Amino acid sequence: MKWQASLEVDDDLIEGRDYIRGDNDIAARAFLNTAFETFYLLGDFPEMGPRARLRSKKLRDLRFFVMPPPFNRWVVFYRVTDYGVWIVRVLHGSINWRLEPERFF
Repeated sequence: MKWQASLEVDDDLIEGRDYIRGDNDIAARAFLNTAFETFYLLGDFPEMGPRARLRSKKLRDLRFFVMPPPFNRWVVFYRVTDYGVWIVRVLHGSINWRLEPERFF
């Protein structure tokens, strides 16, 4: 399967990279590499991540997957579609996306 990403994902990755770059430029590049490896993995195995179980009918099909260490504080949100996987957002785990899902999705 293939994957595609929303424009918000670009912003999420740039924000994450810039935050990590403040401490370590090499880790910032590794973050991006890990994110893209995760996207390809989800494209190959789209059912890996559990459903987010949000109340909104609009978000029922939303799934999530925690990136592998050392970036396991980042969560990839996606949907399985007929053509592959649609990556919706990549958010840091400290963000309370369950409290106000409509704000993020």
